Amino acid sequence: MFITLGFVLFTIIGTVSHEFGHILVAKSLGYQTALHYGSMSYDNSDFKKKKIVEIYNQNKIEIDQGTDFVDKKEYEESVRKLTNDILPIRMGGPLQTTVTGIVGLMIICWRRKKSNDYQLKFLDWLAIFLSLFWLREVFNLTMSIGSELIKPDGSYFGGDEKKISELLNLWNGTVSFSLGIIGLLVTMFILLKVVPKQLRFTFILGGFLGGVFGFIFWMNILGPEILP
Repeated sequence: MFITLGFVLFTIIGTVSHEFGHILVAKSLGYQTALHYGSMSYDNSDFKKKKIVEIYNQNKIEIDQGTDFVDKKEYEESVRKLTNDILPIRMGGPLQTTVTGIVGLMIICWRRKKSNDYQLKFLDWLAIFLSLFWLREVFNLTMSIGSELIKPDGSYFGGDEKKISELLNLWNGTVSFSLGIIGLLVTMFILLKVVPKQLRFTFILGGFLGGVFGFIFWMNILGPEILP
């Protein structure tokens, strides 16, 4: 029960904190942000995509032909800012997720090195759940590939990871595949080297049930009510 509840709680925490990663970067770049149960949005009173569209619609011929128009400087600066800011904001979420996972691993390694008679205490379980933030990358990769196999739409990858790869002019599966493999290795390390052998089946079962229930509960029941 403890393990299942832990996965329910950390599935919710992981989802929300991932969006906070995007928000932290967006705020640092001067945007106003809003947190939703499964996403975030950002805007700024001095810089709106709507303004770019308005200028473009009013000066479409001049922009397409590369000639001068009244708001040319504002338009070019706004487009440049939007383009430059998309990448770091996209990276904020995966960075938060993976850095949290790394912190969890560091605590585990420190605890294992510190004690010759390593027994799991509260701090160790906390570190385990933090390190398993990496499971998000495994989940994203598995779901995107699975979705393509079941209902093809032309791409085996999706989400922030795909967008980051495209913005970096890489193969669109580069980030998804890389982080997914690292996440799988981290998960195997936790299962085989950290979780006691007698608890592995319980841990896996509790993780599956807690992860699925936590995701459904947050994304379909609680989340939309408190963070629409």
